Amino acid sequence: MNMGKSRVVAVAVAGVVCNALANPPLVSNVTLVQPQGTQRAMVSYETDGPGIATFQFRTNGVDICHSEIVRSVTGDINIFLPQGTHSFTWDAKRDFPEQVITNLTVEVTLWATNNPPMYCAISLVGSPGPALWYGKQSEVPFGLTNSVWKKDFLLLRKILATEGRFTILGAPVGEMRSGNSTDGSDDLRLVRITKPFYIGVFQVTQRQWQNIAGTVRSMPSFFKNPDDWEERPVEQVAYTDIRGTVAQGCNWPVDGHAVHSTSFMGLLREKTGNLMTFDLPTDAQWEYACRAETTGAWNNGTTITHSTNDPNLPLVGRCSTNGGNIADEFCGATNGTAKVGSYLPNAWGLYDMHGNVFEFCLDWFTIDTAQLWGDDPTGPASGTQRCLRGGRYGNNHRDSRAAFRYPGSPTSRSNNGWGFRVAAPAEVFIAQ
Repeated sequence: MNMGKSRVVAVAVAGVVCNALANPPLVSNVTLVQPQGTQRAMVSYETDGPGIATFQFRTNGVDICHSEIVRSVTGDINIFLPQGTHSFTWDAKRDFPEQVITNLTVEVTLWATNNPPMYCAISLVGSPGPALWYGKQSEVPFGLTNSVWKKDFLLLRKILATEGRFTILGAPVGEMRSGNSTDGSDDLRLVRITKPFYIGVFQVTQRQWQNIAGTVRSMPSFFKNPDDWEERPVEQVAYTDIRGTVAQGCNWPVDGHAVHSTSFMGLLREKTGNLMTFDLPTDAQWEYACRAETTGAWNNGTTITHSTNDPNLPLVGRCSTNGGNIADEFCGATNGTAKVGSYLPNAWGLYDMHGNVFEFCLDWFTIDTAQLWGDDPTGPASGTQRCLRGGRYGNNHRDSRAAFRYPGSPTSRSNNGWGFRVAAPAEVFIAQ
C-alpha cells in the first residue's frame, strides 16, 4: 500500500481457487473488479455445492489483515452458502481513506461442512444464532482478544487430529508434582486424537452464560464487580448445570454427548439450531489443546521450578502470585479472577489454560490412568467425581500444571473457582 488518495487498482484481477478437502464442493469463476468511478472491490464467484466461504485480500502479494477491513465487507462471505453464484463487496475508501491499494487480488476458499474453517464465531444473541467462519487467525475481525468474542459471541478454534501419531500426555518424569497427584493420576500416557474438534479460545464468561442460561441460573459467580464482570469467567457452576444429570440421561460416556434441554449445552444447541454438538472437551482433548505440542508443565514450553512461586505461570494465567490471592467479591479484575484473555496464549491461540478457573471436562475422574490411554479415550464408564483441569486463581502453582487432574463433585457449585470452556466435534450440521 502507498499513502495517497484512496482508490482500488485491480492490476491483477484474479481469484485463487482453494479447497479444504480432496473432494469438497468447488469454487470457481472468481472475479474481482472495481466499478468505474468507485473505490470498491467487488468479488463474485460460483460454487458447485453447499459450503462455508472465507476470503483473503492481498495487495502486492501481502495479506490485508481482516481486522482492518471488517467494517466494510458485505455480502455472501464468512457464512454457509448453498450452491450457486455469490458476491461480496469491500469498500476500500471507508477502511483506508488515505491509502492507495495496488495489485489487489482475492482468494476465496470453500470449506466442506465436515471440514469447516479454523475459527468459528457463534452469535449468542438472536435465535437461532448465526455462525461466522474464518480460515486463519489473521482473518478473525478485531483480533482474538477483542471484547466482542467474550460477551455476545463464542469464539472457537479448530484443533487438528494427531494424524495417526501418538501424543504424550501427563507429567514428564521428574516434574514437580503436588500432593494430590502423587497417586499417579497425572502419570505419562500415550493418546491419539483421531478427529479434529473445536474448543473455546476462552473460558466461558459471565456474560456468555447470561446470554445462554441466565434465565435458568443467573450470575452463578462470586466475582461481580460491575465494571468487569461480563468478561470474567463464570466460576460457580456445577457439571450438572453445564450438561444435565445422570438421572436425566446425561451420563458421559455411557450416554455419549446427550445433554439436557435446560442445561447450558442444551440451550446453546437450541439457540444455534443444533449447528454443532456443543459439549465439554474430554480430559484428553483438554490436555492436548492446552499443551499445543509442548511437553513441560506450562504451555509456553517451560517447566515448573517452584511449587508455589514459579516465575513462568504468571505469564500465562491468573494465579496466587499475580493477584489471585486477593478474592473480594467486588474486587477489580486485577485480583481474584482475571478477564479472560488477559495473559499470553499458547501456540494455538488458546487463553487461560493455566489458572484463572478450573475447567470441567467430560470424564469421570480416575487415578487409574490405564483408562486414559489409546485412541480418543473417554475415561471410565462410571464414578463419583468429574475431572477438572487447569488450576485456579488462588492455587499453589503445582496444581495449575498442564498434567494436573483434579476431582470435583458433579453437583457442587464450588466457591473455589470451577468453570469451563466449550468444545465440539469439527462437523457442522446445516439444513441444506
